[in-house]
Amino acid sequence: MVEHLPDCVTPKVHFITEYPLSINKYGVPVLNSCIRFESKHLYFKQIVIRTFNFKNPLLTLSKRHQLRYCLLSSSKSFSSLGLNIRSSKAIILTDLPLLVRCLLMKSIDQADSISECSSMYYHHIQIRKNAIFIRDLAHSEEVPVLCQVHHMLKMKGKWVVIAEELNTVSFDDKLWCYEVEFTGVLISMDVDRCFDILPHCLDCYLVGQSNYI
Repeated sequence: MVEHLPDCVTPKVHFITEYPLSINKYGVPVLNSCIRFESKHLYFKQIVIRTFNFKNPLLTLSKRHQLRYCLLSSSKSFSSLGLNIRSSKAIILTDLPLLVRCLLMKSIDQADSISECSSMYYHHIQIRKNAIFIRDLAHSEEVPVLCQVHHMLKMKGKWVVIAEELNTVSFDDKLWCYEVEFTGVLISMDVDRCFDILPHCLDCYLVGQSNYI
């Protein structure tokens, strides 16, 4: 299109022609994504369609948006900063895998009550199984020490996360992410210590035979 209609090139077409060079130079163009902006804009488009206000739509949109956030801020689910547990069930120690039992052997007894949940919200941060978080930063280069969640257990009145430590192999300049390896080493951490470095969970992607975060 650029070759055939050089005088009719729009800004979007120009950006697309520059993307291959940008990806080769800086990696995946995550910062160029407009998904979150379009998602935010969708709310305002829906309000315009429903209100049929063509006299002063900017006033209507700004007022509706402010009232919505006032309502959310006053609700208990938005203002509560504790733990919100989803799908919790009581289990016994023998229901857990052998590696987890060996890890918890010194901290609990077989007679102690244990609860397990599939997901939870901590300070509005969702924690689910197989989610990955940064436990620490190593060396002066601040290489992230990553862990993957296996279990979320409540023992002796406290929620803890059983996670597997990941070995950070290297940083890929093309994909702009870290290559990791699973070590099989399990650790136990309090929920309130999982997000001291980064206040949200990460995802793991399999590219070829390697795992990237």
